[in-house]
Amino acid sequence: MENFKTHITFSSGDTHTEDTTANNLMSTVKRLTKGPAAMMGMIKEVKIIDMMDRIVFLSKNNEIIFPKNLNQ
Repeated sequence: MENFKTHITFSSGDTHTEDTTANNLMSTVKRLTKGPAAMMGMIKEVKIIDMMDRIVFLSKNNEIIFPKNLNQ
């Protein structure tokens, strides 16, 4: 099973990194883009990186930048 690193930057400038399994990937994206902290503007950036250091998800100021098809 593939593992990912989720890098969160808060509007205060603080950062947090957490491990995310493939099974929890979508719930992590939903929590960080639609959850209470995101709705209150507390999250500046969410970046999820795979095991080969490739970006698989990027959101800035609660706008999905990558992948583009998630915006639809």
